[in-house]
Amino acid sequence: MAIELTANNFIDLLLRGANLGILLLIIAHLSLRPNYDALVVTGLFFCVTGMIEIVLNAPSILELLHDETLLLLSFQQIHFISMWWFVRALFDDHFCLRTRCLWPVGVSVPLVLAVSLVPVDVIWIFKAALVALNAGLLTHVIYKAVSSRAGDLVDARRAFSLALAFTVPPFMLLVFVVNLIGVRGPLNTTFCLVCGVVYFLLAMGFSFWLTRLKGELFERNSHGSTNMASSNVEMSSADRLELERVVKAVDGGLYLEPGLTIGGLADVLQVPEHRLRKLINRGLGYRNFAAFINDYRIAEAKRRLSDPELAREQIIQHAFSLGYASLAPFNRAFRERVGVSPTEYREEALGGVTTH
Repeated sequence: MAIELTANNFIDLLLRGANLGILLLIIAHLSLRPNYDALVVTGLFFCVTGMIEIVLNAPSILELLHDETLLLLSFQQIHFISMWWFVRALFDDHFCLRTRCLWPVGVSVPLVLAVSLVPVDVIWIFKAALVALNAGLLTHVIYKAVSSRAGDLVDARRAFSLALAFTVPPFMLLVFVVNLIGVRGPLNTTFCLVCGVVYFLLAMGFSFWLTRLKGELFERNSHGSTNMASSNVEMSSADRLELERVVKAVDGGLYLEPGLTIGGLADVLQVPEHRLRKLINRGLGYRNFAAFINDYRIAEAKRRLSDPELAREQIIQHAFSLGYASLAPFNRAFRERVGVSPTEYREEALGGVTTH
């Protein structure tokens, strides 16, 4: 089948080739990471599905696959879900690909099949449901980026989070909706060209951040350490003295304050918030303020749950007294760090006491 190579097609071809090259660069960077954690796996999946979608949405390929709605829609939806996983892993150091993360796949499969198989007069219902699903995932991505930014101690990642959340997901949703509607003719050619330019700029921006930040954006550590002597970061004497004052104040009971934020701690200690972020991040190795506070709280929780005199204390009472607003975040934070629930931990700890 002969394909006419117009100026628009030529530019589109160049842009798609450039995008593929940039995604390959990101894949190579991720593949060289020492640990294949959730961040690397979701990042690789996002890039690979992005490359497939770039190829499938080329005007010449669309002409060949004009009746393959199921194939095109399936890859578009997989790419959108992989974006949701990747952004969550990027800004949540504790994100793991668990079974509960697969619910968008379970919802998408029957909707995609329905769009491809149901009569034309009712197909709009399932298309609207798909758009609503992806809009919900988009909203959740933006919410996670904004909410995690407040407690993020890594300046570069704080700036990057909003830029990523408010550009890539909305653009992907727009492309998805336009493709779902099925625009054809000159308008589709123009839209493909514009999308190629935007995708190229976004890919360039992301790869620039990726290479510029080197390991700062992607490094992972399970938790920081309050042992200042173990830090390899060079700090001035003034910074060390101020960090010692921060640790002493938090260790003295400030971590029990309900709803304690980095801004609230800065006000109490009368330390500029930007400097406090750097002190905790560079001096103690923490990347997130919540992880810093939770380590203190969980250590205290383990002590209380192991105390025979507090054996009748309800778990929810421990949660409130440790500064948590409800039981759920306490259970989640405890399980992430200890590997078992507070109830299971207490049973094991107190069981050892009774046997002795």
